[in-house]
Amino acid sequence: MEQLKHDFFAPPADEAARIVRLQRQLRRERSARQEAEAIAERGLRALYESQQWLALEHRITALANNSSEPGETLGAALREICGQMEWDFGNVLLVDNAGLSVRAQDIWFATEPVKLFEFIEASRRRVFAKGMGLPGRVLRDARAHWIADVRADDNFMRRREACEAGLVSACAFPIVIGREIVAIFEFFSWKTVIESSALLDTMGQIGVQLGRVIERDRSNKALQHDALHDSLSGLPNRAMLHQRLHEAAKLCGPDYPVEVLVVDLDGFKAVNDKYGHHAGDELLVECASRLRRAVDTLAVQCSPRAGTRATIARAGGDEFVILLEGRGWQGPARLLPQAIHDILGEPSPVDGDVVTMAGSIGVAQRDTAGGEIEQLLRDADLAMYEAKAKGRARTVAFSEHLGNAIRMRREIEQDLRFAIRTGQFCLHYQQINASDAVGTVRGYEALLRWQHPRLGLIPPSEFLPVAEESGLIIYLGDWVLAEACRAIARLSRGGESRSQRFISVNVAAVQFLQPSFPRRVSQLVMEHAIDPRQLRLEITESVAILDPLRTRSVLQAIREWGVQTSLDDFGTGYSSLSYLKKLPFDSLKIDKSFIDDMHDPKSVHIVKAILDLARSMDLTVVAEGIEQQNQRELLAEMGCDLLQGFLFGHPECEEAAFAA
Repeated sequence: MEQLKHDFFAPPADEAARIVRLQRQLRRERSARQEAEAIAERGLRALYESQQWLALEHRITALANNSSEPGETLGAALREICGQMEWDFGNVLLVDNAGLSVRAQDIWFATEPVKLFEFIEASRRRVFAKGMGLPGRVLRDARAHWIADVRADDNFMRRREACEAGLVSACAFPIVIGREIVAIFEFFSWKTVIESSALLDTMGQIGVQLGRVIERDRSNKALQHDALHDSLSGLPNRAMLHQRLHEAAKLCGPDYPVEVLVVDLDGFKAVNDKYGHHAGDELLVECASRLRRAVDTLAVQCSPRAGTRATIARAGGDEFVILLEGRGWQGPARLLPQAIHDILGEPSPVDGDVVTMAGSIGVAQRDTAGGEIEQLLRDADLAMYEAKAKGRARTVAFSEHLGNAIRMRREIEQDLRFAIRTGQFCLHYQQINASDAVGTVRGYEALLRWQHPRLGLIPPSEFLPVAEESGLIIYLGDWVLAEACRAIARLSRGGESRSQRFISVNVAAVQFLQPSFPRRVSQLVMEHAIDPRQLRLEITESVAILDPLRTRSVLQAIREWGVQTSLDDFGTGYSSLSYLKKLPFDSLKIDKSFIDDMHDPKSVHIVKAILDLARSMDLTVVAEGIEQQNQRELLAEMGCDLLQGFLFGHPECEEAAFAA
């Protein structure tokens, strides 16, 4: 019976073989289909990547074709490449010393400059000999180089700084004119990046395009060197100016004084931006004509027997230089700056509108033989920048005091860089008190101090302007914010009363405008596990209105985390009720100037109006600069919430301030 059942259900031998064959065929077809799908997917991915590289190459080509300034073009190309390829740091180096070395140009891009400070500093103005380091290898081999892990590369000259910054992969490629390498781009990433032939091909094409920019610049400079006059204005150019300076140096002395005036137009960029470069060029021609008229008008007052010569040159852009030679100019030269201000201030028609120009003027003189005559031009240039810093239509004469001050600023900048690296800064804290009779301490303002190893404790007024001019304020501002958060954590451990106190931190404009600023605030709050209500950020009016939409977005993001914000120096700059209404501040700070003038009934009315306005908008008000008891009593009577000033105490170190 069992045998019968088996025979009935078992398929014939040929049928079983057929089933086996079909199964094998099915497996082969499935395998072939999977392989085809994988090939198609790789092809699509490769196509997408190639399209991305092609789009990047087209953008760089457009930059190269539309730019005449290599530095700006290289910087813009660097940002494009880092953005497209997600590099965390990019750097530009130019070849010099007859092609034997390559030097960093301080043209770089970083996704997080604070984190990369040490590595950026190690790269700035660095010189790499042929074969040395990543750029030196590119210069030696005339091809791109790729480093999968810089931490394991013995010929990577910034390995220590790269390791401390957490950088991993790097690559560099040459910018070429024909077969000549003229510049090198280098890139770094915090993650491992695999070498790609498609990427290297794209870099090669980009290197050729950018080389054309430098080639055009070389040609332009060669033409300018051959010509002695500016093609736009018809004035002598810089080449002739230097020729005249050297001629004057041979004659300079008590009987043949030499004076240089550097005139830089104020607000000229705004004309270019609004009306276009064609209108800007027309205005430059008109300004050149007016400068000639001003000099010619005063030249008739010169004594012909004293020997005189005047050269008006366009030094470049919107900068003009006037060289006055001879004793005959001693009297008229004193009248020339004002004559220039007057004639530049005359209305000028531009594209159907009327604009009024102004100029900042720097003046330098010499009546002694010997010495470097080029220094005279540099002195006048420094004086002009000082005039520009003071506002429109100003004149500043160079002096030894001014030169010392400028040299001091440069020394301070160098010392600041070293101080940031070695941690020479500290915070002092000034009490912010309630306006009640007891004067309860409600918080503190964090104030930056520099503990200089040679000069002692330096107040911020002496180094912050230099930090802002040099861009170092980004690093200082980040350190202050981080240190204040650490202080809040320590303050919170001091008991229940202290855990309720806040610390106010002043935020610099360039720091606030950093795209990563909101994320950085959140990171520090979480990193130090502090109550965000204990951190208050103070923003000045001038910063708040630079970009109101972005300011509002940043303030809203910060407030969502519980961090409070305050409008600092209210009433001193661009106070606008519309901005105050639109921007979500928690408090505002009345500037010290109003408090100092509270003996004047008008100032009292202004302060009262500010307090009434703040109450209607549910804003807390802090009055700073309280130094007298009657100021305290009057502000308390008017309902001011918080008071700050020397009456309650001077800024102190953390231990002394928090002990109150």
